[in-house]
Amino acid sequence: MQVTLWRLYRRAHGSGLDGKGGLYAEGRWHRLGSPVVYFGSTASIVVLERLAHLDPEMLPDDLVLASFAADLTVEHGGDAIDIHDLAQTQPRGHQFLQDKASCILAVASILVPEEMNFVLNPSHPEAGSLRLRSEREFQFDSRLV
Repeated sequence: MQVTLWRLYRRAHGSGLDGKGGLYAEGRWHRLGSPVVYFGSTASIVVLERLAHLDPEMLPDDLVLASFAADLTVEHGGDAIDIHDLAQTQPRGHQFLQDKASCILAVASILVPEEMNFVLNPSHPEAGSLRLRSEREFQFDSRLV
């Protein structure tokens, strides 16, 4: 299925499509040491998700908002588990990464459950087909921080 994926990242670190960020920090859908890339289904949800994880006193000044697209296999996850419970979400994500049955795991955002986040397995054969569609510099509006 043709999928558009949004990501907000620091220019100094690059887009992170190799998944190396997961080697240094754990996340809701992966354990420490697992290559993984998180995206959102819309620009607004990636901005909100990033804002939730930033210290307003230390806002980076080199953010890039980008959209990517590709024809990727998508698996829906988290329907039968409590997305607030890392003891449930991390094993589910780990299994997704190990199985490689799909390139993307679509999960509800914890901040706005009506919005979707996407977990990309950079080791999946389809991951290499992801292409940059657009990018621009991004700064948080001062009313948000």
